[in-house]
Amino acid sequence: MSTENESTEEVVLTFPRANIVAVEAVSGVLESTLGPLSRDTLIGTGQSRAQKQDSARPDMNEYTISSDGATILEELPIEHPMGPVIRRLAGSERPGETAVVGEAIPDGVASTVVLLGALLREAEALLELGVHPTTVEEGYQAGLECARRTLRSVARPVESFADPTATKEAVARSAMTGNDVGNARETWAKLAVEAAERVGMPDAETLAVRQLRSGSIADSRLVRGTVLDRNEICSDLMPTRKEDASVLVLTGFKRGKANDGKTGGLQDPDIQRDDERIRIDSPDDVEAFDDVFVRRREEVVAGLVDAGVDVVVTRVGISDEYQELLAERGIIGVRGVNRLKLTQLARATGATPVVDPTDVTASDLGHAGLVEQRTIDRRKGRRKRRRMVVFDECDDPESVTFLLRGVHGQVAEQATTELRKATAAVAVANGETIAPPGVLPGGGATELEVATAIRERALAEHDRRQLALYAFADATDRFVSTLARNAGMNPMQTVANLREATEHAEDDAQQGLILPEKTIGDPYAFGVLDPVATRLECYVSAVEVAIRILRVDDTLDATFSKEPTKPGDAIYDEHAEKHQDYLEEKDDTIWHQ
Repeated sequence: MSTENESTEEVVLTFPRANIVAVEAVSGVLESTLGPLSRDTLIGTGQSRAQKQDSARPDMNEYTISSDGATILEELPIEHPMGPVIRRLAGSERPGETAVVGEAIPDGVASTVVLLGALLREAEALLELGVHPTTVEEGYQAGLECARRTLRSVARPVESFADPTATKEAVARSAMTGNDVGNARETWAKLAVEAAERVGMPDAETLAVRQLRSGSIADSRLVRGTVLDRNEICSDLMPTRKEDASVLVLTGFKRGKANDGKTGGLQDPDIQRDDERIRIDSPDDVEAFDDVFVRRREEVVAGLVDAGVDVVVTRVGISDEYQELLAERGIIGVRGVNRLKLTQLARATGATPVVDPTDVTASDLGHAGLVEQRTIDRRKGRRKRRRMVVFDECDDPESVTFLLRGVHGQVAEQATTELRKATAAVAVANGETIAPPGVLPGGGATELEVATAIRERALAEHDRRQLALYAFADATDRFVSTLARNAGMNPMQTVANLREATEHAEDDAQQGLILPEKTIGDPYAFGVLDPVATRLECYVSAVEVAIRILRVDDTLDATFSKEPTKPGDAIYDEHAEKHQDYLEEKDDTIWHQ
């Protein structure tokens, strides 16, 4: 028997297939995070801080564990040139550490990337059949318009439901698709609805999240105001609790800045000026000079008392002399509050930030029903006690605070992300943004409606754009099959069962996957709802990025170095070989000269 040697040929990825493969790899990572039965993804983010400081320690990595699509997309080490294009789907805000201090958290990122991957897989098959990328683009644009019309026709306003509050809570629960931290999803959904009703679309100033190790997750609550968790009352002589308090928010200047002799907070003015000098000829002049500051302090504090100030919160310092005067009059002082927290406090209490402490009126003051200092995170063997000052029960606050208890580390970050996403989802459904308000049925019901509408639209085409429209519909079906796969169901059989249930549904009710029960039913009846704006943004972003990737025809290395580029160091081997040929030809020319 004779054997033939099989020759292996190196597979060279050409455009745009090379970029499609890169996007498909990222999409594959996020597929498992889709749906209420999603799984976490563990990403190694690099060397630990201890390892960097001590090179003798063994290698170890810091890890991020999350089921949030935006977090995974941000932490995922993507070296391919398409990486920045895909990461833009998460928006301009970083969902990592900034989530703790209140940055906006984008929603629907995993859904967008999964749909993007499906669109590109279908496009790749069309390209192999000889369909031009421009034709695919035209078909996808037509499919997107059809999807827009379908979403608007299926959507329902929140007010059309018998219990709008319950509907909003269902939207909040659907937005918290990650692991149910502490089985608190039901409670947190109620808090998210309350927060959205009070502040609308949350941002860094209107919604804060404070995290505490102490207590249990069940003790978490929404504070109708703000929490200064890294600040405390500046003197032990001051009261630690005050009800029905008038609050003064005092901004100012830091020392060392050009401020015309003024000093931020409640401190003596800085009289050191480059163009002025004070001449003292006798000890009496020193005493008289001190008397000026004494009288000024008394006048400032007397002015605060006349204005009705109960609590003064400053951007910078409160000197010992001012602390003593404030304590004598029963006024609480809190100093060293950063700009963001100071803004949150002003919006929560309705106070007008004041720069000059000598110019305070009653109209500048805000109000809090309760101001109280609390000792938190008590731990055995810990010398320094951690305190926080709570401003609660504010009248019509424009800023509120989630006070999360019993969480820390990555659990705290994940809980923070889920809460902010839930609040934003409710606000979007309420119509707090320029996007269309209302809700859509979840569980794949909307996707089936879109896919059916696009297939009907494809029948009106008589050229190759019809193939692109069918590809768009198939990509939408892939989204539903991924949802079923993550739930442990047979993807193809589940999609078929959904279509059959939709055809035989009474009163044309939509049918979707009800998870975790793994049944098929009316998502509206089971409270599986998504905001219209979030789903619409998913389709728009996925199609726009897919078209952008299909338009890329080639890549050029515009930076030529003296050192030859090895094939393994380049993005594509073909361009590395061209670069090498260029350098060799250049060397030969120089040698012959």
